[in-house]
Amino acid sequence: MTAINALAPTADELDLEQGRLFEKLPGRSDTSIARFCDELHKLPRSSYAEALLGMGHLYEAFDLMFAIIASSVQATHDVSPYDARYVTMQNVLQPFASEYGIEPGRPLQNTHRKLYAEFYESATGEPWPALYPAHSSSKWLACGRHWTKVMVERLQGDDLDLCQRAKYNLGYHWAVEALSVGEFDHLTGAWQSLGFHAPYMDAHCEVEEEHAGCAIGAVVAFSSVEDPLVVKGARDHESDLAGFYDQCTELISGTPSI
Repeated sequence: MTAINALAPTADELDLEQGRLFEKLPGRSDTSIARFCDELHKLPRSSYAEALLGMGHLYEAFDLMFAIIASSVQATHDVSPYDARYVTMQNVLQPFASEYGIEPGRPLQNTHRKLYAEFYESATGEPWPALYPAHSSSKWLACGRHWTKVMVERLQGDDLDLCQRAKYNLGYHWAVEALSVGEFDHLTGAWQSLGFHAPYMDAHCEVEEEHAGCAIGAVVAFSSVEDPLVVKGARDHESDLAGFYDQCTELISGTPSI
């Protein structure tokens, strides 16, 4: 595990810090993701398009969340230490740039959005829609939009000052990156068991541990894994991620809660 910039801790130190933050999480999201993946085979192929569109809405929303998180850190430019701020920004921006195929030291890759559209097309036999439908009765799309709203509103809340908001958002950001390692391992296995190979998921699996290193590097550059706001942000994302996959599992079984 590595983070950017010589001012960052060593890889071993980052591993220790990440372990400390993991210890503060209940572990609920992994259980929810595993349960969803165990139930995925029950989803009729005729429902793949609807399900993948709704889930894809939230997956794309993480790009918006990364932008909000980066903006919240830079917004502290008048009240946070200069070196801590630019090291933090570097560590936040690398995972964000990766969403668009930009990786340090590597040729320009496909964007994750293009890879997801290709996965959608291979699974459904249909082209990815040019727009998310403004008016839809789809419960899957309603689910994606609901959790997008929940997560974005967490990051945009006006109940904290600038530095507090950045610390909370960095905790949330770390959980996004760190929990996605197990998330995409589960998802890759589930879809492969159904006969689908998804380069979209491979692209995530290749870089998520590195990105988790960036995310913990951002936390320790700007704050601490012991900071209550960082911990709250991390726990809130784990709760939100679990809620999303619980909802998706309920949609497979036909007993949605929204």
